[in-house]
Parts: sequence; structure tokens; C-alpha cells
Amino acid sequence: MLTEVKRTAKFVFQYFSANLQSAMEYRGAFLSQIVFMFLNNLMLLFFWWVLFAKIDSLNGWGLEQILLLYAVTSGAYACQALLFGGSFTLSSSIAEGRLDFYLVLPRPVLLHVLVSRSFPAAWGNLAFSLLIFMLTVSPSVGRLLGFIILIAAGGVVMTSFAVIVHSLSFWLGYGAQLADQLGEALLSFSLYPESIFSAVTRLILYTLIPAGFAAYLPVKIMREFTWAHLGLLGAFVLGIAVLARQIFYRGLQRYESGNLVVVNAAD
Repeated sequence: MLTEVKRTAKFVFQYFSANLQSAMEYRGAFLSQIVFMFLNNLMLLFFWWVLFAKIDSLNGWGLEQILLLYAVTSGAYACQALLFGGSFTLSSSIAEGRLDFYLVLPRPVLLHVLVSRSFPAAWGNLAFSLLIFMLTVSPSVGRLLGFIILIAAGGVVMTSFAVIVHSLSFWLGYGAQLADQLGEALLSFSLYPESIFSAVTRLILYTLIPAGFAAYLPVKIMREFTWAHLGLLGAFVLGIAVLARQIFYRGLQRYESGNLVVVNAAD
């Protein structure tokens, strides 16, 4: 078991390194994407800075909580985009028959698809996330390690949600537009304090669109740590990852039974 975990970690790291080296072949474009993404995130915070210059809090949320929310969300997104960038284009891979390449390889199909791509602009998100965290929270090795664990958990939630919604293409055909909209919804809701939403909307954000577990709960854990909250987050992360895997491989059975033939015929 431990040996297999080490092999998987090495496999992911090798793909990550290869993707990074590929992106750095054009260093000018690589650096410009990072800087642009960093500045884009700063511009989003400018709105909140103006708002909290006039009010003390928004339904119990202050500027510090907003900063932490942005740090967590940006960090979680960076984990997804840098390590599992293939999750953004999974629908296209399914509909266009590009899964064939991975089916003949020894590694698990889903993992191979997820790590096959990386988006270099997300380094800007990661840098932004770490900077905001360091400026908002009194830095220490323990707190930084805890923050990294929390954004990694958020990244798993975002990746698993992407796998679930993109896997609908096995049943719906080309579902990239729907999957992208749902992914954008998760990211957008994660950038607003949960206190501004109604009880029904909050229920949705902790179930159907899990922004609560990708962003809100990690912020709560950083501000008011409890083992109950940490255990809840861990259980959800494990649960949604298992669910995503099951849905993908259930759909993959349909793909193997002739889905590719249909798509190619339609083309």
C-alpha cells in the first residue's frame, strides 16, 4: 500500500515537472500570465477594500475574513489548475475520443487524464494566496503548513466536483458548456461570504455546489479551529473524491461500449 502511494506521488510529480518545464520554454509568456493573474486577483480585492472603508462588517464578515476567503479560494484553485489541469477539459476528452490514449497505459485512466495538463497562470493564484495569507495571519511554520493542507483539501473538492460535472458527458454527449458553467458557479460563490446568502442557498453551497467545503469551512477552521470542523472537512473531501471516481468509471463503461464510434460518426 505504502509503495503504491509512493509510486503514485512520484508519477504525479513527474508529470507536474514535465508540465512546468514545458510552460517555461516560453518564459516571457509564462511570467506574463502569472503577473496578469496576480494583478487580476488584486483588482477583485479592491472592491472589498472600498466597501469596508465605509462599513465595519458585512453580515458578520470583516475584511480579514474576506482576505482569508480569497487566499483559500485562490490557493484551492491553484492546486486544481497546477496539479490536475486535465479536470477542466475532461468533457472534451470524453466527447472527442481522446481517452483512448490513456486506456492503453498502465496508470489509472482518471489520474492520468487529470495530471496530463497544467495551467501556468495558476502560479499567480498560488503566489497571491500565499501573500494574502502571510499578510493576514501572523506567520509561523505550523500555520503555513495548516494553510497548505486546507487549500490542498479545497483543491481536491474543486477537482472532484469538476470530474463529476464533466463526467456527465458520458451520458449527455458534449457537456463542456454545462460543466464549465457549474465550475464557474463553484468558483464565484467561493469568493463571496456565506453570510450574505439565504438558508436555502447555503444548503446548496454545502451540497450540490460545494463552495462551503472548498472555501467557507477552511476559513472557519483557520479562524476558530475545532476538531469537529476538521473531521467534517476531511470526511467530505474523501467522500466527494470517491464519488467522483465512481461516477467517472461508471461512465467510462459507456465510453468503452461504443461512445467514441458515435462521436466520430457525428464528426
